[in-house]
Amino acid sequence: MARAEHSAAADDSAGQDRILLLGFSPDGRMIVARNDPDQARCVVVLIPGVGATAPDSLLLRAESFYRQIASAPDDDTVSVITWADYLAPRLPDEARDPAPAAGAAARLAGFVAGLRVTSRFQDPGNRARITVVGHGYGGLVVGFAARDVPLDVDATVFLGSASAGTDTAGGLRGAGQVYATSPDVNGDGTPYGVHGPRPDSADFGARVLQPGPLSYGNDPAVRYLSSIRRIVLGTD
Repeated sequence: MARAEHSAAADDSAGQDRILLLGFSPDGRMIVARNDPDQARCVVVLIPGVGATAPDSLLLRAESFYRQIASAPDDDTVSVITWADYLAPRLPDEARDPAPAAGAAARLAGFVAGLRVTSRFQDPGNRARITVVGHGYGGLVVGFAARDVPLDVDATVFLGSASAGTDTAGGLRGAGQVYATSPDVNGDGTPYGVHGPRPDSADFGARVLQPGPLSYGNDPAVRYLSSIRRIVLGTD
């Protein structure tokens, strides 16, 4: 995947929003960030699931998630990365195939390791806080990465994921505190029971987040906004 950086002004009153293109490939894979992750104290890596292919939707995801987490439109202490460096299943039935997730696991782990190396927050006790959020099938990518190639993150959220590719949270290495939400609420249609137990099941061992009453369009994070914000900022 080629690496690039592109800065663009978004439509807000501060006029300082930045969308950075961190990587792209002719086959449609892409990594975009809202704000520079190297300069941010809190970094979110969002891995989308089924149907996440259109560049415009990936840009919107990073911006939308950022606006829900950050304290202000120009808050540069938070960076949200949409990591779509894999060809996600286009339809729920295609999500029965674990190959796309398995093939992406090492790339995701390598990307997170790179974030640690380039972050300006390197001192022990003052490292950047990295949270990985896998939505739907994206949670399977995260699970395979933590199971097979240890991650180095502070928290992992399985957002509407039908499976994490492992039987328990204890099988995830370097995943930090593990959280999960129900795939019945804003999941992506990945079939249950195909790749392992649900991360929100009692035996899995994750901290299960409860949804709030609000929803907006197809945004899977809105109903868990208060919980996810605390996780990202390290105040949970």
